[in-house]
Amino acid sequence: MKAFYLLALAALAAPAVAQDTSSSPATAAPDEVVVPGRKPEQVRVEIERLENAVYERFNALNSNDDFDIHCFEQAPTGSNIPERKCWPNFALRSDQRAAGASLNRMHGLGGGGSQKERMGLEQKGKELTAEIQRVAREDEQLMRDLTRLAELKESQQAGNPRADAGRP
Repeated sequence: MKAFYLLALAALAAPAVAQDTSSSPATAAPDEVVVPGRKPEQVRVEIERLENAVYERFNALNSNDDFDIHCFEQAPTGSNIPERKCWPNFALRSDQRAAGASLNRMHGLGGGGSQKERMGLEQKGKELTAEIQRVAREDEQLMRDLTRLAELKESQQAGNPRADAGRP
């Protein structure tokens, strides 16, 4: 499910604006270290805030409630540390059906259709990506926020959480 929104962000967002590395910052004293940007925690908080804004705007503008995306905190099995998950409605319902089918199988009541369910999820994922692209093309604010979100996530993954990446 995480791949759905990552695919959508990758499809929409322009690459982060390349930073000019040829110019060096002001020379600091040898015993002084200057670290540009913000702390990783600050970047994580900004990513979460921006994700909430993006999904809220997308949910208001999209044409299908199945594509509405909701985020929640959930600790994975075997852990007490919650992780943030953001899933579209259709994926949440599919997960609920799969859990019900697992319970039925455990009680010997059968239950199947998992291959058909996976194919349906793949198709819905493609439709979701197309819908995100359509809505972002029509809404400048959503496009700006998606682009900024992709830049922040890229800098977070690179281990270089620059706060000013891509900012004018």
